[in-house]
Amino acid sequence: MNFKKILVIQTAFLGDVIMSTPVVKALKQTFPQAEIDLVTIPETGIIFKFNPSVSNVFSLNKKGLFKKLISLVNLLRHIRKKKYDLAVSIQSSGTSSLLMYLGKIPNRAGFGRRQKLLTLPVIHEKGLHIRDRYLTLLRPFSDQKFDNQTEIFWSDSEDEKVKEISKTIKNKNKFTLGIAPGSVWHTKKWPREYFISLLKLMAGENVTPVFIGGKNEYQLCQDIIEKSGADALNLAGELTILESTALIQNLDLMLTNDSAPLHMANAVQTDVIAIFGPTVRRFGCYPFRENDTMLEIDLYCRPCSKHGAKTCPEKHFRCMRDIQPELVYKTIKQYIGK
Repeated sequence: MNFKKILVIQTAFLGDVIMSTPVVKALKQTFPQAEIDLVTIPETGIIFKFNPSVSNVFSLNKKGLFKKLISLVNLLRHIRKKKYDLAVSIQSSGTSSLLMYLGKIPNRAGFGRRQKLLTLPVIHEKGLHIRDRYLTLLRPFSDQKFDNQTEIFWSDSEDEKVKEISKTIKNKNKFTLGIAPGSVWHTKKWPREYFISLLKLMAGENVTPVFIGGKNEYQLCQDIIEKSGADALNLAGELTILESTALIQNLDLMLTNDSAPLHMANAVQTDVIAIFGPTVRRFGCYPFRENDTMLEIDLYCRPCSKHGAKTCPEKHFRCMRDIQPELVYKTIKQYIGK
């Protein structure tokens, strides 16, 4: 097999997209002469904008039935025009499967349990980290063991902006701790008051806390800073995804929930402490580097769902509340001493 035009479809959330990057790298390694294009949702395409293995990134708008249909039709026209000879669907998605089929792509790879229109089905293995599970999609083409390190690329403009911020942080000659207290899912958030208590516990440490998140998380970060009295920097909503990733690369440690900043930190090989509540390790989205720490407790009700929920189904929220600030503080101190 010698494919010349390859389409990769990954329209999941940001963390899943980051964990897909080894697949793109492996495809380019296997088919070095191929043009590789990506289909993502509009919010996550930036992850592949500067990726050297990728030629083009196209968007599929999934918000709202009408917008989705229009986006699908336009994308289908493009796919047929490009005449791809291989498509790889990273998600087990009926929409992606149909897109490949209607796009008249002769070779269609994906996880075969749910997708019925594949020519190269792969069994969806359990027990693997997500990035390793995704790499099994290369099995129809190669028995090679591929590098599973995730990666994110950015331009000089992101570097320049982050250099100025880093100068301010590093001039204080302190250990820099990134904190991302947000999440799309409410039950994935370690309680706000716990972050406040943690910063109070850290008051005597030689640490500069740097808060990272989206615009909708600015006030959460600001409340934590103000109520704790910490000398911290709030960059929530101030940086793009790529700028945030470039900044995380310059930090000493990242404290985060089970959310995108965890995967951003892993991609740039910054140590992570990740707090897991409703989700569990066997889902495959845990921090994977040697110096990373995953904090969780065993409970009869974990996991309650794959992604978390708006409220705790058991009404007690113990999966997060039983992870006390003192434990997180003790864990952070182990990194400060390294």
